[in-house]
Amino acid sequence: MSESTQNSSVPVDSTAALAETLGLSRWTVSRVLNGHPGVKEATRRRVVEAMARLGFQPNAMARGLRGSQTRLIGVCFQEIETPVLARKVATLQNQLRQENYRAIIELTAGDPVLEEEVIRHFLAMRVDGIVLAGSTLAAAHPLVAQLRAGAAAAVAIDPANNLPLPQVNLDREYAMELKIRHLTELGHRHFAVLGVESDPIYGSRRMQGLRKAARRHGLGFRENFQSLSLPGYDLQAYNYGYQLGREYLALERRPTALICLNDRIALGASKVIQEAGVPIPGACSVIGFDNLEVTAWARPSLTTIDQQIELMIATAVSMLMQSIRVRETPAERQSIRPSLRVRESTGPAPDAPPRHGTALAKDRPPAATIARKKARLGPKVS
Repeated sequence: MSESTQNSSVPVDSTAALAETLGLSRWTVSRVLNGHPGVKEATRRRVVEAMARLGFQPNAMARGLRGSQTRLIGVCFQEIETPVLARKVATLQNQLRQENYRAIIELTAGDPVLEEEVIRHFLAMRVDGIVLAGSTLAAAHPLVAQLRAGAAAAVAIDPANNLPLPQVNLDREYAMELKIRHLTELGHRHFAVLGVESDPIYGSRRMQGLRKAARRHGLGFRENFQSLSLPGYDLQAYNYGYQLGREYLALERRPTALICLNDRIALGASKVIQEAGVPIPGACSVIGFDNLEVTAWARPSLTTIDQQIELMIATAVSMLMQSIRVRETPAERQSIRPSLRVRESTGPAPDAPPRHGTALAKDRPPAATIARKKARLGPKVS
């Protein structure tokens, strides 16, 4: 008798009913549903094909209440309105699917109260893991302690504070070093910093990185850098860059290089500067951050920082999978070094003497590296 007719009177609405229909033990079916490796491939395929044919979907929450894996990962992002964050979400979802997990994505718009509610909701759903992207939670928050104690496996991506959880951070200080090194090799000594201080979460880290890079390259921050920012603008708005570009044009002594918060600000500033008849990179060089797709098609194409998103997300997923397998994992920190994409918007400083031995390859990112170190549970790391 075929499986399509065997026990046809039994509705397949539970794991037990599916096991009875297939003539298998409930234990075997449960192992297939939970992705255990100790099941023969022929048996696993038989169960999966029967589920598809019968339209059976296991109740993930019920399985969680029984102590089984739900194969669900709660993902909390602040927002996905920017192309970079949208790409991070898509990359994360794809990599979780490759691990046979489904993502439940919640957006909090930077509201810490809503972030707390989302995390509690994930815990109530018995998700197998939680990804906190750009979390604003404090290290001493009770929910962080709950996750640390094993309520659910968790990993933080670029949190605002140094959390006692496994986490992956973009090395923004190194990004600033890449920018200053590139521009000083081109002979630039005076810099306008556009919009960086407007960023309430990561702006201080970037400014700290700029100060350190300035010292390494023999520059005085007060003497060689001028920060431009305006209140009330969306940090991802081209118009904010346009307005900052106007502020730059109004300066009595214009720096020869613009270091921008992100690509959109860089493109907005470049537009108004070129409209004023100031050539880029002839009179000033412009460098962005994020490596948006549009930057390769801009006029001139934009030199920028690539965040190494695929590497960052792959690292976070790997850490999360390890935490799911072994709940008592150390609160490891991994730092992802970005790369510099050199394009047409940066060139020699006006009247700068040529520097011998400085060859710049277009669009040649240095090899991405990961610096590993254990998270400290003490002072905030910026």
